[in-house]
Amino acid sequence: MTRLGEHAVVLGAGMAGLVHAVPLARRFDRVTLVDRDVLPDGNVDRRGVPQGRHIHLLVPGGLTRLELLLPGIVEDLAAGGAHVIPAREWRFHMGGGRLDLSDSDLRITGATRPLIENVVRDRVRALGGVEVLDGWAARELRTTADRTRVTGVRLRSEADPTEERVLVADLVVDTTGRGSGTPRRLADLGYAPPAEERLKVDIHYTTRLFRRDPASLGGDRNVLVDVPPDGRRGGVALAVEEGRWLVTLIGMLGERPPADLGGFTDYAAGLWSSDLHDVVAGAEPIGEATRAAFPSFTRHRYDRLRRLPEGYLVAGDAVCSFDPRFGQGMTVAIIEALELDRVLDAHGLDRVGLRTLSAARWAVQDAWDLATGSDLVHPEVDGPRPLSWRLITGYLQRLLPAAHHDPEVAAAFIRVIGMLTRPPALMRPRLLGRVLLGARRDAGRGVTGAPAEDRSRTSA
Repeated sequence: MTRLGEHAVVLGAGMAGLVHAVPLARRFDRVTLVDRDVLPDGNVDRRGVPQGRHIHLLVPGGLTRLELLLPGIVEDLAAGGAHVIPAREWRFHMGGGRLDLSDSDLRITGATRPLIENVVRDRVRALGGVEVLDGWAARELRTTADRTRVTGVRLRSEADPTEERVLVADLVVDTTGRGSGTPRRLADLGYAPPAEERLKVDIHYTTRLFRRDPASLGGDRNVLVDVPPDGRRGGVALAVEEGRWLVTLIGMLGERPPADLGGFTDYAAGLWSSDLHDVVAGAEPIGEATRAAFPSFTRHRYDRLRRLPEGYLVAGDAVCSFDPRFGQGMTVAIIEALELDRVLDAHGLDRVGLRTLSAARWAVQDAWDLATGSDLVHPEVDGPRPLSWRLITGYLQRLLPAAHHDPEVAAAFIRVIGMLTRPPALMRPRLLGRVLLGARRDAGRGVTGAPAEDRSRTSA
């Protein structure tokens, strides 16, 4: 690798920061990861990852690409206790039935967020020249006199606000998440802040851990019950380390899953598939429930800016924050890191921020369209529904019933929502033919695609 500079600084040592440190460690003498939390030793929740107690997983596209960044990481995750779960052990209840994933070789992770982050952090720390500076927060960017280039960052200690230090850097990357201070920092430097897009969904989560019997659900290790268009309730169960189920119940548009065990169990019983209730009702609870809210999707359109200081990049949730139930956030951050790798190869540090944001735009856009498009199916969600959205939604309403009995259609759909392939793949002639054939067959049998408890039970 060509050496590009002496020092790169990454603000935020969560997953987005860790994966961005990988391509930087190959090209800079030193990489410093800065985080306001004192990072834990081991698989421990921390304040800086507020959704960390809820379900996180690496979807197929994220797991595959993380292995590209850090070869052997899947084995490391498994050695740390994570499940690597093949598609035949998923129960995805979507579009009124269960997807037929019997023929797919796709995989996801079954682990808590702290385990995933800890394993990746250990690998990144082992890279040459990487240092973690925890308990410090960024307060101000340092720039050249004409403010055209970032030259470092001023930090303040979280333990002692009177203590400050300045890190001189050739490149600064902001991966500090939804609360990123970059819009304000750009305005302070005389740059136009990015436009902002929002979609209000008012989603609430309640999560509990349960002791897992390996024979539960016939040995299957992942259950998804999607929120139907005419409903507000859904949920996910995931087998995680130490013989546990991690179960997250979801409420849309202000619906709030209860935290007490009885209410939690009753809420699971009210879902249109019985699988989550079967998990909860037959398992020993561990500890208390955790609750969280996700009021809206938020996207900062840095990719549309014409000017950005040289030596500065924004990535991860600081660019776009996604509803955690879609499992996109970590995967998009990994894709952004790989795009940074390609930009550095092709252009070095020349306009690295704008070039990388442009190169990664496709991943952010795909994830945004998939997640917000799904939520816009609910009439109460306020947002634009252009003709393109109506056409795609109408096609998916035909595709999902076909995916209940056609493993080729199901695998193609999962490859798209799992970010292994892009959405146009669903319109390839062979797949389109199978979807239309399935739609005609379902119409002949009187299948509507609406959630039906008896179909989900028999398909299990």
